[in-house]
Amino acid sequence: MKRFFYITILFAALCSCTKEIEIDYKDIEPIPVIEGYLSADMTQVKVTRTRNMNDSATAPGIRVDAVKIVMPDGSETTLAFDADGIYRPTSPIALTDYATYTLEVTIDGVTYTGASTLLPKIEITEPEFVWAELMDWMQVLEFETINIADGEEAYGWVRLHRNGELYFSDAGKCTGNSPFDIGLYYDSDMELDEEMILYDGDTLLLEVRHIDLGVYNYLSEYNSTQRNPAQFFTPSVEGKTCLGYFAAFSHVTREMIYKKTPHE
Repeated sequence: MKRFFYITILFAALCSCTKEIEIDYKDIEPIPVIEGYLSADMTQVKVTRTRNMNDSATAPGIRVDAVKIVMPDGSETTLAFDADGIYRPTSPIALTDYATYTLEVTIDGVTYTGASTLLPKIEITEPEFVWAELMDWMQVLEFETINIADGEEAYGWVRLHRNGELYFSDAGKCTGNSPFDIGLYYDSDMELDEEMILYDGDTLLLEVRHIDLGVYNYLSEYNSTQRNPAQFFTPSVEGKTCLGYFAAFSHVTREMIYKKTPHE
């Protein structure tokens, strides 16, 4: 049995977990932001523009010239703009493992192009709540993978929802055997962040997305620095800038009820 990537998450690290890429700029010309997702059960693209730092409103999705996904054989699927500000296909897209898909978004006559390779689903063991000594004893959610071979490097985007709200999100990689541990907030004398504390009976939904190296590099750089990573999309006009990414992924999910087990 092979274990997935190992990331030690301390209490402070959980405070910086990203939910959406909401990038702020002060007193500059707005820059396009593209967030694209392609999987067997979700294909959607949201296009926004960067906001000034004093604008607290969530950026709405905007209409652009065109949004389309180019298949490995060169055929194209045009996405339609829905009422919620998201671009989606009018019918499901048939996907193939190890195939590379390309997203093309045209904004004000400039086409931004980004590609992503769909990798097979990662199989995981049933997650467990265990205790680990990391500076002090803390409870963690731990799981392993089943289908990652020795010496094989894989990249994952792990997301954990608590009662329907995103609780943790980060990208990681593995080579060989290593566990994946997510540090959990629990009610104790040393823990003061009420919004992040887990309580008995909370519903947790774990999702592990298998992503390619390009998507991993973008997400890990953004999560670690909270600054804009190197540009993911290539513009058709030199000098144009676009933020965001396009992720083709397979994923596995597990739902569980949190229970604070006794510390052994």
